[in-house]
Amino acid sequence: MSSGKQRQNDQAPIKGLLIDIDGVLYIEKQAIKGAVEAIRYLQKHRFPFLLATNTTRRSRFSLRNNLQRLGFKVNLEQIYSAPFAAAQWLKSHQVQSISLFVKGDTYREFKAFRNTTNHPEYLVIGDIGEDLTYDKLNQAFRLVVNGAKMLALQKNRCWQRSSGLSIDTGAIVAALEYATEKKATLIGKPSPAFFEHAVKQLDLPAENVAMIGDDWESDIVGSVKAGLQAIAVETGKFKRTPKRRTKHSATVILPSIAELPDYIESRLKVMQTNK
Repeated sequence: MSSGKQRQNDQAPIKGLLIDIDGVLYIEKQAIKGAVEAIRYLQKHRFPFLLATNTTRRSRFSLRNNLQRLGFKVNLEQIYSAPFAAAQWLKSHQVQSISLFVKGDTYREFKAFRNTTNHPEYLVIGDIGEDLTYDKLNQAFRLVVNGAKMLALQKNRCWQRSSGLSIDTGAIVAALEYATEKKATLIGKPSPAFFEHAVKQLDLPAENVAMIGDDWESDIVGSVKAGLQAIAVETGKFKRTPKRRTKHSATVILPSIAELPDYIESRLKVMQTNK
């Protein structure tokens, strides 16, 4: 399953892509070798794609600016993030008040809502990193005990930083679920709704879309369950999660996204040969 050729003959043609950001395109401030060129290839050939990310420390605006600094020429409409998806979900459920448990400028995605600690309808939980303290966690606990519902932007176990693996939002959500005995609504990957809405933006059938990611649970298993194809890359945190891998017929593994152009070309050749 490591050759990038798993069951090519049996798969529907790939006509669009969902691409994770952290661990796939870059690790913190360093672009992964060949990633800029891979995105440039997709743009040159007008291949539809969205950058679908569980990142909760940055708004789409900051993500775009950071990507552009690293050489990725992408626009805001090409980024589909968990915080953005959460804001859309809250609007669709006519929520008025929230309490944000996030870091950075993620709040920019939630300007349509009243951010308060006075009986909010929802506690919106993301990765707050180094800002996590007992007092903050206890405040979040009390909000839920007093009636706020929990909305988890994502539930990743960990993420890859330049210094190594780091604990992610999933651990915070798990702690609050355990303490409050209440379940959080999940918005980001691997929620089926996240993939469904992202695919809808591409205006393609799910079977013709592939998710590229380094997180086996959120990116690979999640997308396959949602009816997509999946391409795992051996960068980011991929090699640190071998115990949870299970085989999926719709999955291939590439060394990195730098191999994507060659993989797409090989798929096209197989299709032409089979005509």
